[in-house]
Amino acid sequence: MALAKGFSTVEAAAEAAVRPIVESHGFVLWDVWFVKEGAKWYLRVFIDRAEGISIDDCESIDGLINEVIDKQDFIDKVDYVEIGSAGLERPIRRLAQLTLSVGKKVKVKTYKLVEGAPSKAFSGVLADFDGNNITVNGDFGEVALAVTDISGINYDDFDNYDI
Repeated sequence: MALAKGFSTVEAAAEAAVRPIVESHGFVLWDVWFVKEGAKWYLRVFIDRAEGISIDDCESIDGLINEVIDKQDFIDKVDYVEIGSAGLERPIRRLAQLTLSVGKKVKVKTYKLVEGAPSKAFSGVLADFDGNNITVNGDFGEVALAVTDISGINYDDFDNYDI
């Protein structure tokens, strides 16, 4: 999974529709996914806040989000709408999320072994993102790599979590 610069058409429309609801309830909209699993299409809305997200938090905006999604032109493509927590091991799928993630512990997977990296899968602190490259610091030292070399990147911080 390479990092995306933006949203698909459905994800962009859904993001614009649900962001006001999510933010008006004091949550952060982390991501919106439009994915096919089997024969069904899922629209997944991932939310967060410093205190974490509970099932009650998701339920508190579920009806409002479903109501606004039902009014969208793309609704005929969506079989299920799900609202959930971004999670402690949240994937970083978008370039904009890298900026928000500087200073966080991350697990990085690369397509190929990158010079200075201990392996194709390693953990460290995301120290910098300049728009094209990231720098990760860890026991191995510092490694800089192009975003295009990243096959996956997730949060890896259970001890010092903060959005």
